Amino acid sequence: MYLLEINKEHKSLLGVIRHWENLKTAFDADSIWIKDFSFEQINSDAVLQIPYVHMYELKENLLFEKGKLLPSKKLPSGLLWTPIVRALPVSLPGFNHNFFGINHEIEISLIPSEEIKDAFALLVNYNDLKAYIETAPRFRLEPLQWVIIDDKILIIGNPQLPIKGSVYWFNNYFLIPVGYDFEWFSLIKKLQDKLNPSAEKMILWNKDGTYTAISSENIKPLSLSSFRLTFS
Repeated sequence: MYLLEINKEHKSLLGVIRHWENLKTAFDADSIWIKDFSFEQINSDAVLQIPYVHMYELKENLLFEKGKLLPSKKLPSGLLWTPIVRALPVSLPGFNHNFFGINHEIEISLIPSEEIKDAFALLVNYNDLKAYIETAPRFRLEPLQWVIIDDKILIIGNPQLPIKGSVYWFNNYFLIPVGYDFEWFSLIKKLQDKLNPSAEKMILWNKDGTYTAISSENIKPLSLSSFRLTFS
């Protein structure tokens, strides 16, 4: 069995794994203990990126630091285990991203994610799309939509075009880079309510946590004629 130990003062760092409902948590005088990790979870990027933690494997009540052959110490006795979602409740007071205009601030970050997500949109250069679309069959373009984002073009829908570019997955009107997800998953609903309350936009997120709001009125079907008309 795998366990994780972290000092109580670093409790907030555990937010990245709080949604793993199989985990159980206990507290002693100075530390927070978490157990019931699967092999995949204990080796995931989400766990490995948490600073100030000690990871152990429990054998006959002895704690072996991950990757070491000799025991470090015994598991404290009398620990009372409870599901992590109860032990670490989400608290959303007045803090938010700096564009929310509320008293406190919190940085919205995207972090690498091992979860496999279906691609939904592709951000490409104008010249790359122009070279493809000039000879592409009509049926290949019909399922897709497009919109101009600064000096690039966002193609929405599937099947995606065989053009190099940045790929995004879709989550409740958010377009998120494939291979990434929000660090603070508990803020997603709050973000939706603040950035897109009427669901009239798509929000394109960048890996650095910045975003672009895309009005649904600017999104149009992809076709050679609409492309030429726009750039004529």
